[in-house]
Amino acid sequence: MNKNKRPEILSPAGNPEKLFYALHYGADAVYCALDKFGMRSQAGNFTPEQLKEGVDYAHSLGKKIYITLNTMPRDREFASLDEYLRVLGEIKPDAYIVSDPGVICRIKEIIPDGEIHLSTQASTVNAAACRFWYSAGLKRIVLARELTLEDIRSIRDNTPPEMEIECFVHGAMCVSYSGRCLLSHYYINRNANEGSCAQPCRWKYYMYEEKRECDKIEAEQDETGTYVFSSKDMCMIEHIPELINAGIDSFKIEGRMKSAYYTAAVTNAYRMALDAYLEGKPFDKAYLTEVESVSHREYCTGFYFNSPQDTANIVNNNEYLRDRAYLCTVTEYDEEKGMALCMQRNKMSVGESVQILTPGKTGRDAVIGEMYDTEGNPIESTPHAKMEFYLKAEGLKKGDIIRGK
Repeated sequence: MNKNKRPEILSPAGNPEKLFYALHYGADAVYCALDKFGMRSQAGNFTPEQLKEGVDYAHSLGKKIYITLNTMPRDREFASLDEYLRVLGEIKPDAYIVSDPGVICRIKEIIPDGEIHLSTQASTVNAAACRFWYSAGLKRIVLARELTLEDIRSIRDNTPPEMEIECFVHGAMCVSYSGRCLLSHYYINRNANEGSCAQPCRWKYYMYEEKRECDKIEAEQDETGTYVFSSKDMCMIEHIPELINAGIDSFKIEGRMKSAYYTAAVTNAYRMALDAYLEGKPFDKAYLTEVESVSHREYCTGFYFNSPQDTANIVNNNEYLRDRAYLCTVTEYDEEKGMALCMQRNKMSVGESVQILTPGKTGRDAVIGEMYDTEGNPIESTPHAKMEFYLKAEGLKKGDIIRGK
């Protein structure tokens, strides 16, 4: 990476709402998909019309949108793939994230000026493979998550400087190598490599001797037990300098299936941490508090400092760690009246202590004051899912998030 180049913050956008919050809270680019050929088929995803609006909105902010086309399609799927590519060629996203060589060839044929990034699904782990893909016309390589920082630095030193390197820095990790898992397909006929993983790695497993099926034993690693396939979540927010020094051009956040609050809070934290480092400021522990405010499993640093052979990164507790409740979002704000139109996400009540999250800032404390329904009647709480209501408060902005304290 050019040392004078600012690394990109690349955030997940599982639907149009998440796209807005990713860009609003500091992402330089987002990655998303239409309803087929992406590795998160269970996310809300985009219609072509929604994607066109999203691309136009991102470009109006000087930001980018990358489309995931990283499944491994069968021959029978290529006719519909070609139709998608013709549509995408009209919409003009900034790049296509692809893992299958056949899909790469189709993009080159149908969208000859399309920029192509190699997906992490291709399991790229060495400089020779990177040079091969770069010589084939791919601009960026999303490296496998199983690499250490030393591995990445070696790849950077032995590849063309114009070739970009993207790496996951935050979010869920897959127990299988770069996501190539058959458990979901085996158990419930949902193919992980076609974007439909049911995450059976998170299930609890037992073992028994062949002739003694009734004598089941929980698969244990220590006295507290363990989920032998379930991995910890990655969090590298305290290691921005090491990521930059390794030559990574794009810091990728996982989570297209997560909430808009997750997208906003994590993107905001990494934005602040990166900007602070580049401005010569010390790391603020409040950034770590922000990424701990979202639903997540135990955090680790992935394999950046230890290889999979050395550290399995298996969870000790398979429960999600939940901290602050996602209460509402501000959809409009009238500065003269000091009145915010909000959309409910969870119940909150007058007098409740909360925090307000604004782009570029860590959460600030507040107390819920007057609230009104859309007809102007005073209310004491917001019990109905996704209800609209008005909140009397100072200093709010469209896109602000109110969460539990």
